[in-house]
Amino acid sequence: MKDMCGIFGIIGKNRKENIEKSLDAIKHRGPDDEGQYQDENILLGFRRLSIIDLSHQGHQPMSNENSTVWLIFNGEIYNFKELKNQLSSKHKWKSHTDTEVLIHGYEEWGIDKLLQKLNGMFAFCLYDKYKKTTYLTRDRIGKKPLYYYQNKKTLAFSSETKAFFKLSNFDFQIDRDMFRLWMGFPYLPENNRTIMHNVFKVPPASYLTVSIDGQIQIKQYWQLPKKKFSIDFQTAQHSLEKLLIDAVTKRLIADVPVGILLSGGIDSSLITAIAAKYAKKKVKTINISFENSVINETPYAQIVAGHCQTDHINLSLKIDDVYGEFKSNIDIYDDLSTADSGLFSEFLLAKKIKETGIKVVLVGEGADEIFAGYSWFQLSQYPFKFLPNTAKAWLYYYAIMRSLPRKNFFHYSNYLDNKLKENDQSFLKKIQAYEIKYSLPNHYCMKVDKATSAASIEARAPYMDYRVVEFASQIPDEYLLNSNFYNPNEPNEKYILRKIAEKYLPKSITNRKKKGGMLPVYDFLNLGLKKDEKLILSNQYLTEFYGEKYLSQLINSQPLIKPLIWQREWILWKCLIFSLWYDHFSKLS
Repeated sequence: MKDMCGIFGIIGKNRKENIEKSLDAIKHRGPDDEGQYQDENILLGFRRLSIIDLSHQGHQPMSNENSTVWLIFNGEIYNFKELKNQLSSKHKWKSHTDTEVLIHGYEEWGIDKLLQKLNGMFAFCLYDKYKKTTYLTRDRIGKKPLYYYQNKKTLAFSSETKAFFKLSNFDFQIDRDMFRLWMGFPYLPENNRTIMHNVFKVPPASYLTVSIDGQIQIKQYWQLPKKKFSIDFQTAQHSLEKLLIDAVTKRLIADVPVGILLSGGIDSSLITAIAAKYAKKKVKTINISFENSVINETPYAQIVAGHCQTDHINLSLKIDDVYGEFKSNIDIYDDLSTADSGLFSEFLLAKKIKETGIKVVLVGEGADEIFAGYSWFQLSQYPFKFLPNTAKAWLYYYAIMRSLPRKNFFHYSNYLDNKLKENDQSFLKKIQAYEIKYSLPNHYCMKVDKATSAASIEARAPYMDYRVVEFASQIPDEYLLNSNFYNPNEPNEKYILRKIAEKYLPKSITNRKKKGGMLPVYDFLNLGLKKDEKLILSNQYLTEFYGEKYLSQLINSQPLIKPLIWQREWILWKCLIFSLWYDHFSKLS
C-alpha cells in the first residue's frame, strides 16, 4: 500500500504556472516527500505522507518502464497484493507500493476494467502520454476528495480547493444557486458541484477523461446493486461478519502505528472488538470529550477498551480554549461541502493523536448510513409507512434539519424527494441509497478526510468497504430494522450489526440507543456570536438570504422551546461558519 497524499496538477499546453505554492497549500496532506513531473501537455505535483513502504521507492509521480504512463495517487488499495499477483509475470516492478499496481493494471486492463477490480479509497490522476489523455478518478463511495477548476485558460485539479487560490488566474466567486442549496442542508448534496463558481468535484464512482485541450467526459463506473438477496438471517449475519473481519484486518496493515477512534457507540466499538481479536499486536484506542458537554461518551469508551483490553487514551478539551483555534483553522473546511461541527472536533482529536505517534486511525463512519442507524429510517415503519412518499420526504427533511428553515421548506424537501425517487425500491432502500450516494461523499467522508488530513494522519473506514456497502444494500429491510413499529426507547436500528456485536461486546454497549457526539455547538455559538456578530451581519450573502434585521434578532434572542432553539442553533452555526470561511478565503483571492 501507499500513503495518504496530496495531489495537484494542470492539464493543457502553454502553462506558465509555478505549482510550488499550490503544493505548499496542501503540504499537510503529505509532509514526508514531494515530487513533480511535466511535459508539454501536463504538470503533475505530489505530496506524500508515508504509511507503507517508507523508502524512496514510493516516490511520485511514478511511471511505467518506458515513461509513457504517469500517475499521482492519494489513498490505499487494499487488494493490491492480489492484483499484483495477476500482473507480475508481465511487468518489471521497481517498488512494493500499490501505486505501481495502478500503472501496470491500466496497461494490462485499461481504465474501466482496472477500476472495477480495485478495493480501496482513492483519488488519482493517470496520464497516458501516448494517447495524450488524462484520467481523473475517484473511489466508489467518495472517501477521497478530488476537485477541478476550469476556466478558458486552465484546467487544474487538486485534493483540496485551497491549492487553486495560488493560481495566478483563479477567480474566487460564490455560486449563488449552490450557496442557497447549501444553506438548506447540513452539507451540499450535489456530487459534482461546490459553492464556488467554476470549482467542481469529480463525482464518486466516476472518472473524468480529459484531453489536452481541456475537453471533459464524465463516466460512472459503479452504482449500488438493485437486486435483493434471498438469504436467511443467520446466513446474512455470518456473511456480513466475514466481510467486516476482512475489511477491518486489511485496514490495520501499515508500517507506522495504527489506532482506533473509539466513541463507545456500537459502530466504533465493534471495529475495536474485531481488531482486538484479529490484530497481531495490542490495539490502541483513543476517545475525546469536551468538559461540561451534555454528550459524554467517555464512560462507554472505557467499558469497551477494558473489555477488549486495548491500550486506551482519553483526551479531554475545554470549550473555552478552542474557539480561537477554530477561527485560525477555518480553512480545514476547504470547499465547505460540509459544515459539520464534528469536523473541527475530529481535527482537534487528530492533532492530539499525532502527538502520540499514531499516523493511521480506523473510524466508525458510514455505519449509520449503510445499516439504517438514523431515526429517519423509521419512516419506513408503522405508523409512517402508510403516508405518501412525498409526505415521508417532508418528514425526512425535517428530521435531517431538526427544525423548519425560515423559508423554502417545500423547495428543499421537494429537492430531497426527487433525489429519493432515483431509487424505485422500498422507502428504507430509498433513504439508504440517498445516504450512501449523497450524504456519505459530501458530508461524512469529507468530515473525516479533511479533519485527519489537516493533522497529517490517515483515516480508514471499514464500514465503507464497497463489498460491505453492496451487501447491506441487498439484504431485506427487516435485517436492518428489527420490528415494524418505531420504539424511541429500545434499539431498533442497525439490527444485524447489533447481533454480530453480541459475540464481541457486553450488552451495555450492544443495547445502547444512538447518542451521537460532536462539538457542543450551543456553548460554541455563545462564544462565537460575541466575537464575530459584526462579521456575520456584514456578509452580503447571508444578509441577502436571511435579511440583516432577522439575523440580528436571532443572534440576540434566547428561545425557550426546543424547535426554536434548534432552529436558532442551526441557522447561526451555518452563518458563523460561512462568514468566517468567506472572510478567510476572500482575502486569499
